[in-house]
Amino acid sequence: MKREIGIIGMIIFLGVGFTLGWFIPGFLPSAGGPTLLDQIKTNNVLRVGTDTPWPPFEMYNITTDEFYGFEIDLCELIADDFNVTLQMVEMDFGALPAAVKAGTIDMIAAAMFITPERIEELAHSVPYIRTNMVCIAKGNETFTITGYTDLEIHETGVQAGTAEEFELEDFNLAGGTISYTTYPKADLLLQALLNDIVEVAFVDEPVFTEWTKTEDLQILYTVLAEPTALWMRQGEPELVEAVNKVILTAYTDGTLDSLIATWFT
Repeated sequence: MKREIGIIGMIIFLGVGFTLGWFIPGFLPSAGGPTLLDQIKTNNVLRVGTDTPWPPFEMYNITTDEFYGFEIDLCELIADDFNVTLQMVEMDFGALPAAVKAGTIDMIAAAMFITPERIEELAHSVPYIRTNMVCIAKGNETFTITGYTDLEIHETGVQAGTAEEFELEDFNLAGGTISYTTYPKADLLLQALLNDIVEVAFVDEPVFTEWTKTEDLQILYTVLAEPTALWMRQGEPELVEAVNKVILTAYTDGTLDSLIATWFT
């Protein structure tokens, strides 16, 4: 397995997660009436919001009109366990939290890291993979990045609403002066980098790895990211528990290993 990809030690993270209160919002009692899990099973559809392209987590084949990728396969496992149809819903990354809170979608699968900002408004599943965030540039660039301070003299691009944007926001709030541009889609960010609109793109390392299959790019700086999870609205403990059961089963029976081997090698 590649250095930058790691399956989360579920037992360890479950213990730490409960200690830190990661799972408390998801396990608050539901209001009276049918739960969201009940509604999903009654309607026979699990609506999952995502944002493509963010390879290899989620991608879309315009020819076949199909979503595919690591988290798409994971969501298929969940839908199969629920005995319902999986319906992927495409939208901009930044719009996903509001959509799941409003009930437009039931869950988010968009390579979303567990961050304090997200925990405040959403409930998340057990984590299932951990990757790095990387500052990247075109392969012929000769400048170096050894920390966020070095980004202050380089125009930087990020996808809107990502943990990478949160990192740059936090740095600037602490007194930094990084000039950065946000893009609604990852492919637009890549084009901005290739066309010299930005000098540095800040993305997840697996995305960089996929991009290097067709483009000459290099990593300048690496930041260990928080683990990745699926996200749901708060107050639906039955759905969170059911999703966690599927993920933990996939972890223990080797299915998760197989999915990671398929999509990250």
